[in-house]
Amino acid sequence: MVIAEDLAREQRSISVAEFFEKNKHLLGFDSPTRGIITTVKEAVDNALDACEEAEVLPDIFVGVKRVEDEVYRITVEDNGPGIVPENVPPVFGQRRLPTGSR
Repeated sequence: MVIAEDLAREQRSISVAEFFEKNKHLLGFDSPTRGIITTVKEAVDNALDACEEAEVLPDIFVGVKRVEDEVYRITVEDNGPGIVPENVPPVFGQRRLPTGSR
């Protein structure tokens, strides 16, 4: 019989980015087209939320430019309050998640 201690020895933590790299379908990144749509939608949603929290009317720029055959540069700029430098790593997925064994 497998007990919790046995399972715990097999577990390791991975970054949020690594988790979603292995599980792209959970966030809508299972195809290139869907990935672009999801990226733009999430970036605009975040910009709107930030502007609402700062109580400013949103002014949002979205740019999607093909850089190579299947490579796109997506730019979203807004007039929200921004992110202080020390909070950039956790905001962009540098935290770690506990997960199951490999």
